[in-house]
Amino acid sequence: MLNDDQWKLIDDKYGMLMKKICHKISGDNAIANFDDNFQDLQIAALEAVAGYEKQNSGKNGKFNDFWGTKGFDQYIKTVLWNHKNSKGKNISKRYHITRDTVSVSNNEEVIKMEDEKSNSFELSLFLRDVNDALPIEESNILRELVQSPNLIKPNGRVNLTMLAHSQGETVYEVRKHLENIAIKINNEL
Repeated sequence: MLNDDQWKLIDDKYGMLMKKICHKISGDNAIANFDDNFQDLQIAALEAVAGYEKQNSGKNGKFNDFWGTKGFDQYIKTVLWNHKNSKGKNISKRYHITRDTVSVSNNEEVIKMEDEKSNSFELSLFLRDVNDALPIEESNILRELVQSPNLIKPNGRVNLTMLAHSQGETVYEVRKHLENIAIKINNEL
């Protein structure tokens, strides 16, 4: 454990670096706001001290023995940046889930919004435009997905077997069509 003076040394030397790293961790503010990121990095710094003490069977000594050495300086910076990369990777995995969403507790009008049917005007325009850009097989698949939401599994993936059956094609052919559609409309299906 570090005492207050030792922590002050770390905070004075690496505090600005931790703040800089916090600004580089991006994503949904609910998942990773600045204060949470900063606290996580402070904990990572504390763990870096403990980890450095344990390295080489304790040959690095205690905090006062290695403080100010080039080896510890490189080690703690590596730990902090790796923590940023690790947290950023986890945020990226979850980011698509919360992207373009709003809080219903802060925006009660969202609950009262009308349920748009799949035959809305914007959807009709989209399908018309896509219909012109896609071959008939791909256009039929896209139309079927829009009209039959049960073809989308709860995890968001397309039920390839059901879709292939409805189109009279093999799963392989449908998968290829979906890959082509995804590229053309810049979306992941």
